[in-house]
Amino acid sequence: MIKNGIINPQVNYNLSLLTHLDKYLVSDSAMELPKEMTRIDLAFVPNVPDVITVTKGILEDCLVEKAYLAKEMMEVSKELYDAYSKLFAEYNVPIEQIPHSEFCRLTKEEVRFAIRTGDTRYHYASAILVSGCPY
Repeated sequence: MIKNGIINPQVNYNLSLLTHLDKYLVSDSAMELPKEMTRIDLAFVPNVPDVITVTKGILEDCLVEKAYLAKEMMEVSKELYDAYSKLFAEYNVPIEQIPHSEFCRLTKEEVRFAIRTGDTRYHYASAILVSGCPY
């Protein structure tokens, strides 16, 4: 039995399949996801778990090369943007802000799987993470 790190078997399994530059999504509860996309639904009750808690758990276990956030987040969900900025800075993960329309295109065309949280507090709360390489 795993005693540390990501204990959800679906999350653990899908993260273990990633290779360098693969993209995956940590989404709020309302993010529209393609029907054919692998969806790992962690949502339990509103705001549990939240996007920051899930993202932090991933960063503790995985190499992340870059994060994409919707540019609109900085204006309409500043508190969340600041929390993401602080968290990604702790792990030396650069943030690339892109328009929400581009974020949705990347989600549809390039994201391998989505981890859906229960977060309902913010607009544009989702983050696309890019898998890193240890060498």
